[in-house]
Amino acid sequence: YKTGSKSRDRADDLAGRNHELTSFLHGIAGVTKVQAQLLAKVPYHDGCAGLREMRVRDQPRALLATVGGLELAELNEPDVCCGFGGSFCVKYPDISERIIEKKIADIRSTGADYVLAGDLGCLLTIGGKLHRDGSTVIACHVAEVLAGMVVAKTDADD
Repeated sequence: YKTGSKSRDRADDLAGRNHELTSFLHGIAGVTKVQAQLLAKVPYHDGCAGLREMRVRDQPRALLATVGGLELAELNEPDVCCGFGGSFCVKYPDISERIIEKKIADIRSTGADYVLAGDLGCLLTIGGKLHRDGSTVIACHVAEVLAGMVVAKTDADD
């Protein structure tokens, strides 16, 4: 679209009214605390687009810090890709598999019960690899935890 065109102006207007969830809650809606509870250890995976293009890093962590009982366990390499990358994982499955294996090792090193992210592509690839490996770590969207929809696992769940 050309700068100043009707279509470009409409696209810019729409883009200006769209936000990543935790960025909106924390930065625009002014949410500083949630009522959720989750007795669990969790790392937060920063999706590439959210981290690099939308500058979303601190917002989910600030909100997660208010979840009762939640222990946020930082990954050793939180800013490293999970290997999904849209069509990247289809075009380069061998490379993608090596990348996700590294990410899963990082997640496991935290002793996590769950792993959280805000990017659905990341959650699909991380959750899929955890499942294929027979892991008991569960991948969840950050919104599920902030809304109190995730219940702590019990020993019977393992």
